[in-house]
Amino acid sequence: MQENEVRTELVIPAPIDDVWQVLVDFAGYAKWNPVMEYTQVDGVHTKVKAAKGTPFERDFDGEITSMEPYALASQGGDPKTFFGRHRWELTEVDGGTRLVNVETFTGPMAAGVLAQTREVLVAEFDAFNQALLRVFDR
Repeated sequence: MQENEVRTELVIPAPIDDVWQVLVDFAGYAKWNPVMEYTQVDGVHTKVKAAKGTPFERDFDGEITSMEPYALASQGGDPKTFFGRHRWELTEVDGGTRLVNVETFTGPMAAGVLAQTREVLVAEFDAFNQALLRVFDR
């Protein structure tokens, strides 16, 4: 793992196409994801609410940069100070689909911000992963 990277992963016991459909259904996030919601998607431009219901709740503008099969990527922030590039990568594995949830941060503030918030971000990523897992845990 890189110094300015936050990365979590888990295996979801469901076919990759099923997981992909939930991941790219931005309007559906409000139904299954207690920590993150797309409040607006206008083409590639997004408005996101993250860490919903926590002291770290925040709204930010983002941009979808890729929706290649089984890899959703977005980015946001100010490249001159603090910028994040996020990817959700799906791969087929025995027993289902591996989800890798990773974000790389750049800019002069990246190291300092991550030094203070890495544990919070890992918890948010894990909560996202667990919420996606619960969609298929029926």
